[in-house]
Amino acid sequence: MKLFLSAMALAVALPASAQQFASAGDYRTCSPAQTNAGLEAVRQACGTLTKPVISAQFGSYDELQAALAQRTTFRQQVDDYGDCVTEFINSFRRPGADANSTKPDEAACAHAWAQDAVTQTVMEVGRACIDYADRSMMSSDLVTYDGACYPDFGSDRG
Repeated sequence: MKLFLSAMALAVALPASAQQFASAGDYRTCSPAQTNAGLEAVRQACGTLTKPVISAQFGSYDELQAALAQRTTFRQQVDDYGDCVTEFINSFRRPGADANSTKPDEAACAHAWAQDAVTQTVMEVGRACIDYADRSMMSSDLVTYDGACYPDFGSDRG
């Protein structure tokens, strides 16, 4: 009987902890509410990060170059934001910090959102760049682009 009661108590407790995450297949992601809480938790320390809006199709070489520059700038902003969020999380690991605070977990959700946002931005710029490069090869109205559409991530990344 004690085993049954223990199993029931565990079964009731598990769903409560799982509410923080939304399921995306086998990949656990933060729920929108948890992400918003995280963005708010780190706002004062790290500021607000805004994902750029990227056009699905570039009408000129200048638009393409502007988007490539915007992507580079946003990648750096996300790197800086990630460093700040890490410092924020680490501030809860010092002596005297509130061990029951949910702020570190919330901050991790903000960091996950930033990583997803930069990934989406890189993909959006890449797709629009490839579209422009293809069209520029077929149209004399467009300046030909034969450069890289995706950043070089280097061999130091997995």
